Amino acid sequence: MISKDDIKKLGELARIHLTEKEEGNLQKDLENILGYIEKLKEVDISGVPEMTHAVGEKNIFRKDEARTRDFVLLKEQFPEEEKGFLKVKGVFERE
Repeated sequence: MISKDDIKKLGELARIHLTEKEEGNLQKDLENILGYIEKLKEVDISGVPEMTHAVGEKNIFRKDEARTRDFVLLKEQFPEEEKGFLKVKGVFERE
């Protein structure tokens, strides 16, 4: 059982002010939550395999290959080059 002192301490840790009514409601809610967790502990899960994700999707990796076509398009849009990098117009004006 959760005591009133526990609820007051939780309020202090969360840095929130709780009225007496809110403390009572929070106490009931937390007791319900913890009671439900105790019920879940009774369930037999010995035949259930462990899982790391709730969704069975996997990452799809592809080989990282340079595409010359993309570079050609970029060269058309950004014809200037400096030190091996494409040079773009500045977005900030210097004073």
